[in-house]
Amino acid sequence: MFAAALVTQAPFPLTLHFAVSVLIFGIFLGIGRVLNSRTGVQLGFFFKVFGLASAVYLPMLYPHYTQYISMRHASAALMILSGAFVLSNFLRRYGWELWFERRNSKAPKFLSEFFSALLVLLSIGIVLRFIYKEDDGVRALLTGSGIAGLAIGFALQDLLGNIIAGFTIYFGGQFKAGDWLLIENKHAEIMEINWRSTRMRTTDHVYLDVPNSKITKDMVTNFNFPTNLHALRLEVGVHYDSSPTLVKEVIAKAAGMAPDVLKDPPPNVYLKEFAAYSIIYEVKFWINDHSRFSPVHSDIRTNIWYALKRHGITIPYPIHTELYAEEKPKPPNATDINREALTKASFAECLSAEHIARLTQTAKTVQFGKGEHLTEQGNEGNSMYILIRGMAEVIVFANGTRSSVAKLGAGDCIGEMSLLTGERRSATVVALTDCDAVKIDKNDIAPIIADTPTLLDSLSNLLAQRKLQLEGVTAVTGENVHDEKRREYSAGFLRSLKRFFAV
Repeated sequence: MFAAALVTQAPFPLTLHFAVSVLIFGIFLGIGRVLNSRTGVQLGFFFKVFGLASAVYLPMLYPHYTQYISMRHASAALMILSGAFVLSNFLRRYGWELWFERRNSKAPKFLSEFFSALLVLLSIGIVLRFIYKEDDGVRALLTGSGIAGLAIGFALQDLLGNIIAGFTIYFGGQFKAGDWLLIENKHAEIMEINWRSTRMRTTDHVYLDVPNSKITKDMVTNFNFPTNLHALRLEVGVHYDSSPTLVKEVIAKAAGMAPDVLKDPPPNVYLKEFAAYSIIYEVKFWINDHSRFSPVHSDIRTNIWYALKRHGITIPYPIHTELYAEEKPKPPNATDINREALTKASFAECLSAEHIARLTQTAKTVQFGKGEHLTEQGNEGNSMYILIRGMAEVIVFANGTRSSVAKLGAGDCIGEMSLLTGERRSATVVALTDCDAVKIDKNDIAPIIADTPTLLDSLSNLLAQRKLQLEGVTAVTGENVHDEKRREYSAGFLRSLKRFFAV
């Protein structure tokens, strides 16, 4: 018993202390490699410091250890401080990142950094309170640092304000990474919210570093809260001679054709102001992807320009611009263009030279911009187009699928059946490039039919023959079958023509 007591109270040999420390440090290195390979957490420098400090400190827990008490305190302090960094790494991976990944979002950087700093401050408090509690030098240091801390606090009040604002931004729920904001007349996407500031990227891929306190104090528009759906507005000036009802209808339809503009809710147009040289209209439209902010404005303005020009609606110049406007070269003779285009219409063979001449005078040359719809499937129609320049695509929607059925170029006709019978459009025709076309309305051909009623017979026979060709019914099928169907179709088209033109 006495011998055992002597052994227990014997001082811890330095060589044995060293051997145990090396063994403990080796165990920590092994644990680090296993954790790194299985969890992917980069333990790095602080884990090695933690292992080394633990290897020095743990053997000193041997009872009655009285040697190197200052080293014992230092190794314990180093173990606690480095342990705080190691714990923050695990907390960042398995606390914040994993928690946010399960919710399909990205962990805010400032949140993990804040809690890491909190752990470090807590570890410093533990060291000062439980390890150096009886050290007069440390107590004096704390007293002096308290006064210095007060001064530093005043100097860093803006930084502290930004940190508090960062928590307000995140936990308030109104802002998150990926949101598009309007701040100081700049449209920018939130890339990251950190301790001091919110980093954002504009539509020009220019990065902004905005202090968090500025976001919480200033008026900021969030285009993604509470949902991505939001409305935008733009203005256009139109000449006083144009009917407001027509202008609003034309602008609304043109805005609705832009690719990124939602059909529901539909665009709305308001007469906003009677300005000095024009009437200002405002179009309100809806989108759900604000990253398309610039392209959607460009597409709408482009569509409005073409639509207003087709309807003879002028976007006026300021008066002084007119005074110095250069004389523009005269365009090609519109009459010659219309005559050449009209001879390519399939029903032109039924018309006399006089009829062609009359249509030449009344038909209009119109323009469509790339992406605009010349016709829309299912819509009512009483006009047709003959392409002069450009390319267009014929698209049919059936059973929820979109099918491209044809490509059209100069000389091709669009919508003859709607012009002659008033049938709804059977397909959507989209301009693949800027297109020029001759437009013939019901009002252009109605006077000709009224003056020449026998023209209806020729047109009905022509339409019947075209339908037979589309169905693959030819004289080869059988003369009796062919003639019977031709008479049936011709009679049907004749009734439609008479009803449509009220003859």
